[in-house]
Amino acid sequence: MPLINGRCFTGLVFGALLAGCATQPSGVIAPPPEAAGQLRMALATDADNPDLSWRLAASLRAGGETAEASQVVDRALASSPTHPASLHMRAALLEEDGQYAEAIAAYERFLAVDGSQPLAREAEKRITWLRRQLVESRVREALAQEAAVAQGAPTQGTLAIFPFSFVGSDATLGSLSRALSHMLATDMAATGRIDVLERVEVQLLADEIARTDAGYVDPATGVRGGRMLGAERVAQGQVGGDAARLLLSAALLETAAPEAAPTPVEVDEALDRFFEAEGALALGLFDAMGIQLTAAEREQVGRRRTENLQALLAFGTGLEAQDEGRYTDARLAFEEAVSLDPEFEDAATALQEATDLEEAEQDDPDEVAALGGDLLRPSPWELWLDRRGTYLPIERIIPDVGGRDPFEELGPGEKIGPQSGSILIRIPRPGGGS
Repeated sequence: MPLINGRCFTGLVFGALLAGCATQPSGVIAPPPEAAGQLRMALATDADNPDLSWRLAASLRAGGETAEASQVVDRALASSPTHPASLHMRAALLEEDGQYAEAIAAYERFLAVDGSQPLAREAEKRITWLRRQLVESRVREALAQEAAVAQGAPTQGTLAIFPFSFVGSDATLGSLSRALSHMLATDMAATGRIDVLERVEVQLLADEIARTDAGYVDPATGVRGGRMLGAERVAQGQVGGDAARLLLSAALLETAAPEAAPTPVEVDEALDRFFEAEGALALGLFDAMGIQLTAAEREQVGRRRTENLQALLAFGTGLEAQDEGRYTDARLAFEEAVSLDPEFEDAATALQEATDLEEAEQDDPDEVAALGGDLLRPSPWELWLDRRGTYLPIERIIPDVGGRDPFEELGPGEKIGPQSGSILIRIPRPGGGS
């Protein structure tokens, strides 16, 4: 049986009797769909019990009744707004419904209640994954509504830095183009003078356009993508040169005036002065936009992140893999970058994100939702299930118990009630326990 945080998730075949876990669960067994009836009755007599509400919501969700499950959770949070398990269940239900922004907010509320909870790491991982899904959904929406978006006015003060292409003679330096886009977006956003669109969103849009429009290699067509994203300006260009010197060239375009000649910015610098070259390119773009930076702001742009060129190249390789959804390859590349330069903060941050995405991609949605039960104390019903090591649909027990406590231990083969005909069969636990 799979163990999650010390808990056993039994594959329940409803209406059948199954063997239980060999390991004592530390948390709550998510109630199966058949338990919903009993849990509704229990909640009717204890309406303000958020633990009971979670159990009912989990039971409803397991049976596909997600709309009612959401209503139950909402009512629980209305009276107990900081109940951790309910916050976690709410986030899981929103995620399952494709409401990514709302799910992110719900997971953040969960973390705000107590960031030391045993599920805090899981919530952080889901937030990383959902942010990626949100970006992808925005890209799909931009492509689907291109005609309508293109007619709208761009947002003033926004810049989209589109991918730089590598045209140098040394192919081993190709990943510098991806690293350059990242550094430019980071440096230009850090000043607060302009709103730089998220690099990943711009990259994903560019990749989607490239798959459907072979003409996208023409730099002028970047205006199209910029319009889709609502950007006022677009910057894109090339990385050329060789192992001795780099030639960075960029073009700044106005999305509202695509016929206007782009403003060129070029930098020629030694390869080992990549960050100085990137900083000079960023400053050139600021100048082209007519933005006068302070001395402190100019000093901040183009700061050196690493002294190790191979770490920088591995970082660019990781960005490319992550953009393509190859999260394991991305993690390995970022691990290499960090091992080459443990002080490379951009690589360390990217490594954590890639690790989150890799693990989140493999998560089972059912287990994600059920994990909230680890924050609750087991109920008598769950302890009873664990003692017996068996499962019987609870609604087959309740009608015929004849006043007897359904959690009371029963002997092997003993009938549950005088009219039921249902027999609870003791199935030994692995190792000989009962």
